[in-house]
Amino acid sequence: MYVMNTGRLILAISFALAAGGFLLPFWPMEVVGILLAALTGHWIFAIALGLLLDVAYGVPTGFFHMLFFPFTLLALASVALRRFGLRYFIDASPQDTL
Repeated sequence: MYVMNTGRLILAISFALAAGGFLLPFWPMEVVGILLAALTGHWIFAIALGLLLDVAYGVPTGFFHMLFFPFTLLALASVALRRFGLRYFIDASPQDTL
């Protein structure tokens, strides 16, 4: 029996949410798809998905133009939020005693 890898399942769900939000003109689905990919650690996919959605909505091409549009900014901010959260809020070495 084949068991799907959890990472692949998360990527598939996040892409399906973003694509569904684009096809149904419902932007919160796109935001949830990007956040799901970024906050689970797939930051390259989240940034690529944000860039793809920005280009699909008609953002001019070029690296600096894409940094000032909402889905790319959302992807970059959520990646930074995850890194900040992992560094400061998740204890890497929990204490055994109180």
